[in-house]
Amino acid sequence: MHILNAGSMEYGDETLFTTHIGNDILLKQNIPALVVSSTNWTPDEDFGILLEAAFMVLWKEISDGKQLLYPRLLFIVTGKVPEKEKYEEKIRCLNLKHVAFRTMWLSAEDYPLLLGSADLGVCLHTSSSGLDLPMVVDMFGCGLPVCAVSYSCIQELVKVEKNGLLFSSSSELADELLMLFKGFPDECNALKSLRNGALETSSSARWDTEWEEHAKPLVSEVISQNLK
Repeated sequence: MHILNAGSMEYGDETLFTTHIGNDILLKQNIPALVVSSTNWTPDEDFGILLEAAFMVLWKEISDGKQLLYPRLLFIVTGKVPEKEKYEEKIRCLNLKHVAFRTMWLSAEDYPLLLGSADLGVCLHTSSSGLDLPMVVDMFGCGLPVCAVSYSCIQELVKVEKNGLLFSSSSELADELLMLFKGFPDECNALKSLRNGALETSSSARWDTEWEEHAKPLVSEVISQNLK
């Protein structure tokens, strides 16, 4: 099975992105951009930032009269527990147009398939200590660029304008979404550049490489000091 340009052909079995005719899976025209955010729905991850950014994207498109320059946005939010229901109700009340949210819990087998199919990841994790790092490595491992909340040590993982971008507010995230998805899917050069950077991160950030370059020197230093 292979992917073709659907053009004006009649559709058979369909998904939002593809149609299945005979032995071919055809990519539809005017597909939405797929954005994934993985969350534990805890207070440390302010999902409200993403909701506000989505609303701002719509407002800025309409006020600038540039809706045709941008794709529809489909946000898939994975994870479960504490605050999921509260935000699902907020999503329903917003009644957003041109933007859709779906929440789901995925198996360990399906999760990387979703990441590999997505166009952008959004990380909402913040650290109360300022020291722990979010799990964006799984996104980079699938070649998925990331927009992440900025805090003290996040740049150890997210290299700005190489494999991702940082934001400190919903307005900044909205601006980044508009910038990255302008001309989607064929003419969004900034997004393509970040994806290439994420793929490079995936190929270089192996356990043995990270151990040799970062962890081993620190462990060796501690051991040598204790032996003195």
